[in-house]
Amino acid sequence: MNPRTCSLLAASVLILGACSDPNAVQRANSADVGNSPTAPSMKAGDTLDGLQNTSSPVAPPAQDFANKVAASDEYEIQISKLALTNSQSAAIKDFARRMIDDHTQSSAKLKKAAGSVAPAIIPDATLAPDQLQSLDQLRALKGATFDQQYVIKQRDAHQQTLDALKDYSAKGDQPPLNTFANQVIPIVSGHLAMAKNLKP
Repeated sequence: MNPRTCSLLAASVLILGACSDPNAVQRANSADVGNSPTAPSMKAGDTLDGLQNTSSPVAPPAQDFANKVAASDEYEIQISKLALTNSQSAAIKDFARRMIDDHTQSSAKLKKAAGSVAPAIIPDATLAPDQLQSLDQLRALKGATFDQQYVIKQRDAHQQTLDALKDYSAKGDQPPLNTFANQVIPIVSGHLAMAKNLKP
């Protein structure tokens, strides 16, 4: 028997073997899929929960907090100085004087607390664009119109400051600033209550 004939006979035997076991091809294919480099590596029982972000809420950056409170103090002082000249209400002028005194003291406390942080923080009291715009709007007003807008802006500003203080008090990671926030929260809450009771 020549070599070619031998080869043909061997091939025939293999084909007949596969036909007699119809599951052979399926098993071979399954084995190939399981060994494929692109086959999923996730094990039975795995879920996507393990891929979810379980990190804790990020603490507000100390510098950002200090800057926000410093700018808030400066804004309160600036618009209250305007009230002393542009308002027609004695009650609003009294409130404005209180704001100037209290927020000047708040700024001093903030600087002291920020200086106790390691490394020390220097609060930046530069007003935000919306605060500058609000200040410009008030400069153009007089009398009753000024009083109405001043009261609205005082309520909004103190609410925003109170929210920032409470947020840092709960999440902040610099103890001196946490202590500062806790000390100032009652003061700002009192200012907000006073502003809500002001009658333009």
